[in-house]
Amino acid sequence: MKITKKSGLFLMLLIALLAFISCEKLQELLTTISGNVENEGAAVSGAFILALNGTGDAYAELGNVDELNESAFNALSTVIKGFDLASDANGDYTATLLSGGTVYMVTIKDDGSEELDSFDLVGWFGDVDSIRIPDPADTIGPDIDTITVTYTIPQTVTIEKGADTTGIDIEHLLEYWLLQKVQGYLPK
Repeated sequence: MKITKKSGLFLMLLIALLAFISCEKLQELLTTISGNVENEGAAVSGAFILALNGTGDAYAELGNVDELNESAFNALSTVIKGFDLASDANGDYTATLLSGGTVYMVTIKDDGSEELDSFDLVGWFGDVDSIRIPDPADTIGPDIDTITVTYTIPQTVTIEKGADTTGIDIEHLLEYWLLQKVQGYLPK
């Protein structure tokens, strides 16, 4: 009977040791990026946060996704490196992702329709700038007014293996339709 108790104790210690080692290995594989989402100085709660592959052409990959199927999942898995389901009431988020690499941090805030559409707010981590563009509401007449639109120039974030990154704040969001208009006027 003593052999059984010793074997049981040894087995429990072995399981505990393996669990501890597995947690350390898991911590090496995963990391977090945290920050705050705000728009015009106000916290944005309920925003979906994505860490997109910053070394590939994420825009082209996402442009190929038009229905949910296996090829869409494969395209998304090469692009999406981590996420957080929603920023909290203060706009704070913590996205979990695979450790190491370069990513773009993007956020999407639903306009309340519960569908991905052109009125959803979209924002990136990066430098905030402004541009004057023709007023989309003023399309008639020889003297079309212009408006100043504030937008973000996306910047990549490099994540060191095993290191958590903080202070990755997304400061400005635009409705998706307006973001598309702005991109049409930016230098290539």
